[in-house]
Amino acid sequence: MDKLLQVDSRNMPLTELMHYFNDQLQTQARTKSLPKTGFFKADNQYWGRFGNLILGSRFQGIKSFESEALIGYNSELLVRSSTGNALNIDSIFNSLDSTDQIVHLDRLVRTLHSINYLQQHDGRKDLLSLQVQPRHIISVDSDHGKTFEKILSDCGLGPERVLLHTRLLDEDSLPHFFRALSSYRLRDYKIGIHLRDEKDIALLLKLGISPDVILVSHPEVSQQLVAHPLPLSLTASKRILIVNTPVIAADTAINNQSRAQADAYLLNSNTESLSTAIDNTFPDVYLQGGDVTDQSKATAS
Repeated sequence: MDKLLQVDSRNMPLTELMHYFNDQLQTQARTKSLPKTGFFKADNQYWGRFGNLILGSRFQGIKSFESEALIGYNSELLVRSSTGNALNIDSIFNSLDSTDQIVHLDRLVRTLHSINYLQQHDGRKDLLSLQVQPRHIISVDSDHGKTFEKILSDCGLGPERVLLHTRLLDEDSLPHFFRALSSYRLRDYKIGIHLRDEKDIALLLKLGISPDVILVSHPEVSQQLVAHPLPLSLTASKRILIVNTPVIAADTAINNQSRAQADAYLLNSNTESLSTAIDNTFPDVYLQGGDVTDQSKATAS
């Protein structure tokens, strides 16, 4: 999706925008020898295809601790193979050898979430939280966020409404992450770092840039931060607790100390509920393969 410059797509209906993106995607797939790729519409949602993978979106509300007001949505990816098996997207990215495939798939996923956000939450002005795969970041040399900024513009979303968050990989790649996150910030994206374990905390302390948002896995990391607070240089970063429990009342999932350390929270899907969502959500008619362009044209309305 490197060149989306042929027409003004900002006022297109979403279905037309989907076809517009598909034309670009299929051209790119041919020129870069990528798997068959594109979007289609079914059950009033948009879906993606990358080779034999079927991709879907689900959104979790981000709520303020102070007021319980909804301040944004975090996007979650649902993935199945064409045979119906639920898959883990991190494992898929780790299995890809081609940097073209890594970059293409990651942008495809974020574009899918952007279209579905507009489809499901039209008219709202909330923050949209999107994950950037770490392997994408280290696969791009410079101008991070430039291509996706054009994609967002085509969707009618400004970068100031988008939080791009990622997870740091290792100490050797920190200079690359510093440049990438700085580039995102220069383009008005909000930037975030996800902390899942003690290693992630150590890398953040060495990153050299203060993110707008720190996403903290609860209780794994939040309890460590209660015992060992982050330095003052990072206190300006807003903190969102990702509560890794079944969806229950936040009061029973988050203790007072962790609550005092955070500004907002979202209730993350546990493995069982995510598996159920995949089973209940995916349109079975699209798990049999076939040409995604024909399907999208047949179902879009």
